[in-house]
Amino acid sequence: MMKTYAVAIIGAGMISKSHIAAINNLPNAKCVAITDIIHEKAQAAAQKVNCPCFTDAKEMLEKVPEIDVCILSLPTYIHSDYVSLCAEYGKATLCEKPLEMTVEKAERIRSVVQKTGIIYMTAQVVRFWTGYREIKEMMKNGEFGDIYMSYFSRCSEPQKWGNDWLFDPVTGGGAMYDMLVHDIDFMNYLYGPAESVYTVATKSDTNCYNNVFASLIYSGGAKGVAETSFTMKTGYPFTMTAKIMGSKATAEYIYSAGYDINQRNGAIAVLKLFRDGKTPEIINVEQYDAYTKQLAYFLDCVDRGVQPDIVTLDQSVEVIRTIDAIRRSADTNSIIRLR
Repeated sequence: MMKTYAVAIIGAGMISKSHIAAINNLPNAKCVAITDIIHEKAQAAAQKVNCPCFTDAKEMLEKVPEIDVCILSLPTYIHSDYVSLCAEYGKATLCEKPLEMTVEKAERIRSVVQKTGIIYMTAQVVRFWTGYREIKEMMKNGEFGDIYMSYFSRCSEPQKWGNDWLFDPVTGGGAMYDMLVHDIDFMNYLYGPAESVYTVATKSDTNCYNNVFASLIYSGGAKGVAETSFTMKTGYPFTMTAKIMGSKATAEYIYSAGYDINQRNGAIAVLKLFRDGKTPEIINVEQYDAYTKQLAYFLDCVDRGVQPDIVTLDQSVEVIRTIDAIRRSADTNSIIRLR
């Protein structure tokens, strides 16, 4: 008989909507508690799924001991505090990206997970996203040949929903930390850790790097550029682009949604493959909700009692090391070597 996992949401902000929808989509998951320090936000979210709400996560963990899994959709700069809290109570934890704001705090999370043995994963959802999964599989199968260059882009209007922390360079880091982290993670997924980075970036009036071009070189010889922007003007759709230029093939993936990533109904997703002497091919990618796919995978890991291997904690820490290097490169206008 399939076990139904009791899932708690800590942080009822914008991205929690996608996680709650994922829970509702799965037959083996049930949302049993929601916490947010703002009572009205916790209450509004909890009423939709008919579960209790709290303003203190520790109180929630004390009063709802049947919780199996905690999903952290909190401001980045407090992730390590709440991973530690969940670990104290022995709860499997799925934590929103970025892992943390500093390498030191990311290492703290790794230390806590290693010490307590909780099942943990960072929610790097692009690894589960339609189009990106196909690119990863084509890369694995050698369909691109030698990689000449990769280009990834993620741009939108400023994602403001009462989340001032996101536009503070200490607590959220703006587009460099919130958006670029996805594409840095995915390039690391394709090529392994980066050897060096060089960044061209500008700050907006928030003092965050909200326009970024990061160039990366990998040990196997692959090179990549990742672009992000939070300064697109009114009406610009949330848009993701991926291009892989190889000796055997070129791939281009374009995904365009609504104002924010929650507005995915009716999104346009096209993956094209180009080869010498052949007619361009449009790949029919499977349409599904990536947040549901991500949670299903994580619950399967919890069920088997194993740490996730699609997104490992070591890889998540390395992403923060890379983002930190990208920021330092922007600060100093210099190449930063990671290894």
